[in-house]
Amino acid sequence: MTATGIYIFPSQVHLDADIRQRCLESKPMQLMLDLASDTLSMDFRDVLRNGDEDQLNDGRFRRPLINLMGVAGYQQDLRRRDVQPVCVTGMSLGFISAAAAVGWVSLEDMVRMSYTMAAVETEVFEGTDYVSVFFYNGDHEVVFRELRALGVDHLLHMSGYVSSNQFLAACRTSDLDAMKPALMKAGALYKAIPHSYPGHCDLMEGVRKTFADEWRFNDPHRNLDIPLVSHDARPYTSANAVWRLAVEQYTTILDWRGILRYVESLRLDTHIVLEPSAFIVKSMQLDPECAIEPETGGVARAE
Repeated sequence: MTATGIYIFPSQVHLDADIRQRCLESKPMQLMLDLASDTLSMDFRDVLRNGDEDQLNDGRFRRPLINLMGVAGYQQDLRRRDVQPVCVTGMSLGFISAAAAVGWVSLEDMVRMSYTMAAVETEVFEGTDYVSVFFYNGDHEVVFRELRALGVDHLLHMSGYVSSNQFLAACRTSDLDAMKPALMKAGALYKAIPHSYPGHCDLMEGVRKTFADEWRFNDPHRNLDIPLVSHDARPYTSANAVWRLAVEQYTTILDWRGILRYVESLRLDTHIVLEPSAFIVKSMQLDPECAIEPETGGVARAE
């Protein structure tokens, strides 16, 4: 009997040698690389083969690539499994991938949207030392309480609730030393995410406005039957919502825990996290409050 399921699309991650090789070797990705190269006038294969670290992980390249990797993986996975997708969702960048995968927007518009968002963020934050920071082994409420006690809570900008003991926030790397005593007292460990700018927080107001002013869809909006569960943990079936929610997410704290709780309430048979899946899978497995058992799917290491 056909299983019911959800496909979960990945957020942006650091592109390493494994992802680089997987994209070059994957048959479904060949069409996607051609599409991205033509849409953005950028040779995606050349960057994958010959690009240095900065080129490979520049958001204007990395984000469209991960979008396309998610869509290619979704198409490939549907052929492999006897699963009927009830809905789709995605963490942060994965929201755009999910919307395109089920046909709400064209792949070209997905690539352009992802590129445009990254370009605007680069213009605003390049040359600053603002980054996203991943916090783990600590409760965000305890962390901010200790920061307030030291009078430095204004230095950290909340970005997303990843799980009950993990969260994302943004700050200047130069401010981390001032926050260390409070972080140590709260028992929180952290890692600044390389090649990343702030997201889903109050620092993004200028980016939000610029993107809203600049973005235009080239292709008609479509409305299909597979809902997208967005960052507000609600399902949508209108393509008009894609643009609005994409703009809103800039200054809305991402409640990934809320999304997972909603997904859990659907009582689906399977929950498939598409590659590159490691961050999302690990966050779910390490969350004591998450009852979902994720499966990994998508672009395989070997065809």
